[in-house]
Amino acid sequence: MTEHDGMKARISARFGATAGNYVQSAHHARGDDLQRLVELARLRGDERMLDVATGGGHTALAFAPRVREVVASDLTPDMLAAAEEFVRERGAENVSYVQADAEDLPFADESFDLVTCRIAAHHFPDPESFVREAARVLKPGGRFLLDDNVAPEDPEMDEFMNRFEKWRDPGHVRAHRVSEWRAMIEGCGMTVEHVEPPGRKPYPFEEWTSRIGMPEDERGELEAWLLAAPQKFKDFFEIEVEDGRVISLTSLYAILVARL
Repeated sequence: MTEHDGMKARISARFGATAGNYVQSAHHARGDDLQRLVELARLRGDERMLDVATGGGHTALAFAPRVREVVASDLTPDMLAAAEEFVRERGAENVSYVQADAEDLPFADESFDLVTCRIAAHHFPDPESFVREAARVLKPGGRFLLDDNVAPEDPEMDEFMNRFEKWRDPGHVRAHRVSEWRAMIEGCGMTVEHVEPPGRKPYPFEEWTSRIGMPEDERGELEAWLLAAPQKFKDFFEIEVEDGRVISLTSLYAILVARL
């Protein structure tokens, strides 16, 4: 087993244990970015769509009434089963479910009109392989929509953000900068049509650390580290403190739209 394979196995096991938390997560289910993704897709209504790393199935569900067919894929069987239950309960009948590695998709070339990936790519050990696979399975003229946590372009802020993200979630590999995603996408033969200016994503500290099943001692260590951070990081990430406890902080996310 390669190092990447081992990492994927650990990620799959961790998300399998917390799959239900992600289905119920308000952050994943009702983020403003979800509606914006649908708008940016410029749908005709006859698309065959692939949602990579579907997680709780929220993106698949949002697109299902607006396209011909959705294929929801995920590396983690338990997560895929939870997504299927969630989506079916809400009446979507044009969604199928396929266990798949984002970096080695089990689909033929030029199979889809649209490929989406929302709040997941920071878990991929080899994001360039993922982007290459997305380009491979797209039909000519098809669109690729990436929505994920992104690191600030400033190196210090980048390092700080990726440290707290990985501390909270060991399956976090890296939140990339928008400039890095653009280079990967264009390097795989797609043209970036639109970059949504990075927005702020609030993290209520208690819910954010509980959702992933973070042990209490690790949560306390992370909180202490955030409380001791230099003021410039507290200001940038809007770390809110009350009575000596971290109440919330913010991170960044962006949406990139590309066409093959």
